[in-house]
Amino acid sequence: MHDKLPLELEQRIDALERAENQGAGFGPADWVWLLLLGVVGPALLLLWGWQ
Repeated sequence: MHDKLPLELEQRIDALERAENQGAGFGPADWVWLLLLGVVGPALLLLWGWQ
């Protein structure tokens, strides 16, 4: 197995690691949607399935 990554892959990783390419992150509305769709929604579906 090779110990070194291909040059193109290294360039892509370097580009993704730069701060200007990281994005803004999650806002308050994003957290609400994540909680609703990732926690509350599945919990309600489980409760509904047990009825």
